Amino acid sequence: MNQTTISEAFGEQLAIITADTPYAIESDSDTFISELEHKVRKCMYSLWMDANANKLANYLEKKQAAHFAQLYEFSYGIPSYDNDDPFSSRTDTLALMIIDEKAAYKKRLNRIRLQYKRFNEICESLSVEDRELFIRYFEHSQKVDYESLRNAVIKNLTLINERYWRDEQLAEEQTKQISESIEGPAQQVVMKPDMAKRSRRQNKMRSLFTQGR
Repeated sequence: MNQTTISEAFGEQLAIITADTPYAIESDSDTFISELEHKVRKCMYSLWMDANANKLANYLEKKQAAHFAQLYEFSYGIPSYDNDDPFSSRTDTLALMIIDEKAAYKKRLNRIRLQYKRFNEICESLSVEDRELFIRYFEHSQKVDYESLRNAVIKNLTLINERYWRDEQLAEEQTKQISESIEGPAQQVVMKPDMAKRSRRQNKMRSLFTQGR
């Protein structure tokens, strides 16, 4: 299981519930969905990926033990050298790489589980009827009436999109903070007097050139 298989499952399930409805789109058809339908399906896709995130995290967690067992087994076959150069020990280097890999794996699992948490939080903000419908379809992949599901998504579209927008903004801010902590804040370029004078002269020439066109 991976994000690709979950994404493909979304397409297959969507095809099933839209079959024999005005919203069914045949692969060889020239019919295009409306802008609203595009927004609805984009929202549905995000909810589907979030609702299935916990299953993905559980699957990856089970694979984790076997994955690192193989890495450790491989590391035992690499010879180490007893000399004064600490960097010559390939076993130690590989051990550090495995530690880094474990940390990255754990971070990935936490990030995936946060997606499932977001789905639950979104559902908690809906009416009981809409919440049950979302859980049945997005989390348990049960067949539902597409018109009912579509109407429920449209009714809550603003609320759901605002949640995803806030999370995107937060992620961008965290990425910016991490970047600044590593590279330092962006330095403001201060022109030297001669450079500033040259820049003003160039701007004036551009202005005169534009006026003369």
